[in-house]
Amino acid sequence: MFSDPQSVTYSTVAKSLPAVGRSADGSDYKGVFGDAEYNFRIAHTFKARNRTVARLQRTATVTDPLVPANSIVVSGTATFTLDFPSSGMTLAQAQALGSALRDWLTDANILKMVGGET
Repeated sequence: MFSDPQSVTYSTVAKSLPAVGRSADGSDYKGVFGDAEYNFRIAHTFKARNRTVARLQRTATVTDPLVPANSIVVSGTATFTLDFPSSGMTLAQAQALGSALRDWLTDANILKMVGGET
């Protein structure tokens, strides 16, 4: 089990997210900072294929760009998933695969992705 709280950094500011739920298959962490709420989930499924997921969601209240007198709620989610067979691939090989993708996810490459490049 990961430690409580978990820390994530959004736009260079660290956010401490305390655990709000735990089960055998996952943990949920949550924090509210000003007008933004952060939900972080770490979950696992171990069957014929193993899947482990880290999911960070940010929900915020912002000014409506069409009617500036109003506010709207917007959210975005980033997910990192490792999916691998329960046999035939070692945990170290699954880790290496995840690390390779993590290393590729530079700020420049993420900006290209959200800009629509393929």
